[in-house]
Amino acid sequence: MEKIQITKEQDKAIKFLLERRNEWNEERLIRYHANRNDKWVSPSLQCLNDLTLNDMCLRLYAPNSYEVIPQFKLKEWVVNIHSGEIGQVEAFTNVKGALGNSERVVVNNVVNYPDSLRHATPEEIQQEKKRRFWSKLGREVDEWKEGDIVSVDDGAISTIEKGDVKRNKVYFECRPGYYPIDKLRLAVPVEQRLDK
Repeated sequence: MEKIQITKEQDKAIKFLLERRNEWNEERLIRYHANRNDKWVSPSLQCLNDLTLNDMCLRLYAPNSYEVIPQFKLKEWVVNIHSGEIGQVEAFTNVKGALGNSERVVVNNVVNYPDSLRHATPEEIQQEKKRRFWSKLGREVDEWKEGDIVSVDDGAISTIEKGDVKRNKVYFECRPGYYPIDKLRLAVPVEQRLDK
């Protein structure tokens, strides 16, 4: 028999209810869930409204009949909500002897609790990729140097002659005038030029 899939939120909500044995048990959960006039209204339990009655029964009475959908996927960009550090999911691991959920997520060679991570926004991903690009060169973000070979918006290749990064502009002798740095793309950093 193929296993059903439930979300982490659904699994967590069911565990939360079953921990309150004086209020809930498997039978009461099934009866409440079967009565579709009764919706789960608590924000932390609303995810159960998407669970079919059959899936709820299997989750409660057949322990090996379901699997929890992983919250994150390999190579997915995430943010640690405590440190603000951004990285890609490198691996999943289980911590032996851990109380509760033993699953951990490895990001930037650090083992994290899944609840301490969230998905990164497209803007955060773009900023982190940019930061990593410049960091590989040993520079701060947008740290342009005289002698860098760059391509300009229009596709022309030029060498930065003078930098006025404080004003976000650089000067090209072959194309007189200052150009905004957001119109540039680094082709060859001055440190990697073979003619220097």
